[in-house]
Amino acid sequence: MVASVQPTEEHVLRQREWTQEQLERCGFNYYAPKKRVVMARILKQDTSIDSTLEILMAETGDIVCYDSGDDLHETLDEYYHWPVKRDLFRRTYKRWDELGWKPNPTQAHLIGFGCLPFFKWRGIWALKLPIAIYVQSLESPEPVVVPTGRWLCIGVEGEPYNMNDEQFQARYVPAEPPSE
Repeated sequence: MVASVQPTEEHVLRQREWTQEQLERCGFNYYAPKKRVVMARILKQDTSIDSTLEILMAETGDIVCYDSGDDLHETLDEYYHWPVKRDLFRRTYKRWDELGWKPNPTQAHLIGFGCLPFFKWRGIWALKLPIAIYVQSLESPEPVVVPTGRWLCIGVEGEPYNMNDEQFQARYVPAEPPSE
């Protein structure tokens, strides 16, 4: 039998205040978001979302974002989705603003579930992990091991989260950091 090892407090990366200098010293680079439609809706009841590495907890009033992709699905849970705290969503996303936009079939399907189109307008700091580390995101009740090769992202409020390379490349481009 293999014993479970619990990380100590100092070995878990959690939300904190960062300076640009600290992020750069740790090897992070700044990335701007690619402008793309993200469908989103307000959560009407607490729920858990099973992501690749962890179970994320979303509370009533949080925002759930959906990547519409190309394939129609019967239920919302079949679309790739993730929770965002309401205040954080307000600071990092805006309503889709391109005139003449018409939803594709999957976006129209998500609109039928109460979603609206938004886009992320605030960038992130990110680092492709050279080693595995413990991370606890805002929505995660427990720290998880984020493996080597995944992207460790730090959002506008110092919140850590992770994503795979395909997701990262689809969402972000290298950019000059904003002035503090």
